Amino acid sequence: MQMVLRVIIGLLGVLFIAIGFGFLTNPVLMGTNFGLSANGPQGLASLRGDMTAFFWMSGGAFVVGAWYKNGLLLHITAILMAIVFSARALSAALDGTYDGWYEPMVIEAVTVIIALIGAKMFTQETNASQ
Repeated sequence: MQMVLRVIIGLLGVLFIAIGFGFLTNPVLMGTNFGLSANGPQGLASLRGDMTAFFWMSGGAFVVGAWYKNGLLLHITAILMAIVFSARALSAALDGTYDGWYEPMVIEAVTVIIALIGAKMFTQETNASQ
């Protein structure tokens, strides 16, 4: 079971890193996929910098955390995704919803759950081996 979870976490990490690479290399296309548009060079720089950093940090923490069975690193991705989930929920309440509004929230919620399960599993293994 632990190996399956490590593979899932690692693959999600690679997916997040690839999304970040997409923002780095083509922020206009990736922004459109996320409902974002760049307002000139400053907007492009923000999309390229902020979104790349978010996805590389989330993905990198997942990949390295899965590789080394480090639950603490998985908490990084869990916290980032929980913040995004909470902000989306607040936005839905304050601004209203749009077609498919719940889909990214499901992905973020599942990511948080997987990260927390992995963190608990890896921490228990570390404690048992000491």
